[in-house]
Amino acid sequence: MTDGASTPYLVVEAGSHEGQRINLTGARMTVGRLPSCDVRFEDPYLSRTHAALWQQGGVDYVEDLGSAGGTFVNGEAITVPRRLYPGDRVAFADLQLRYGTREGAPTAVRYDIGDQRAHTINNVGRDQYVQHVIQQRENFFREIAATKTKARGLIWTGVLVFLVGLAIAAFGWYTYFGQLMNLSSASGMPTKDDLSGFLVFALGGLVNLVGVLLIITGIVLHVVATARRRRVDRELPPPQLMR
Repeated sequence: MTDGASTPYLVVEAGSHEGQRINLTGARMTVGRLPSCDVRFEDPYLSRTHAALWQQGGVDYVEDLGSAGGTFVNGEAITVPRRLYPGDRVAFADLQLRYGTREGAPTAVRYDIGDQRAHTINNVGRDQYVQHVIQQRENFFREIAATKTKARGLIWTGVLVFLVGLAIAAFGWYTYFGQLMNLSSASGMPTKDDLSGFLVFALGGLVNLVGVLLIITGIVLHVVATARRRRVDRELPPPQLMR
């Protein structure tokens, strides 16, 4: 498929790597996160050595290499090498790419099967791809919802702990102030009992600190979950918004 008139390629369609292009030269190429891979993407959902791209008899193939996130062609997970046709959508985990042979070329009809069957398969592939997108979005949103629930729990727990600490500190300060008044009137040396109010006040301050740390942790988790939700909407849009 590499004849001067047409050069096969894969191009990233969305996300932080949008527009990045892989030119398929016919040599076997590995895709993954490792520096040793021929094509490297900094994507947390990609396996270290995720997939391979190669050519046989002038035809390009994609092969999954036992990745954790899976390799998909038109929404269908592949377990054996899959031939690529112009217009095919290839997904390495949640990284979405499109296969083509030259810029501006129309999507080719698969002539090895009848026109009617080609359109049927393309429609089925599209439906499978949409289902794959919906499933991925649901999985991500469940995780995000769980993180936000945990964040809210930490925030409310932190508020409660802070209020308890505030009450303890107020009681300790009131007690310590009374003990100081008694000492000044008695003009005696302070004892451990005379300092008990201060110790209670210090304990209240420590409980306050724990409450503040819980609130901060909850807020950070909530911000991270919100940012992840925006990333999912940007890199994995709802099917009705997909091109």
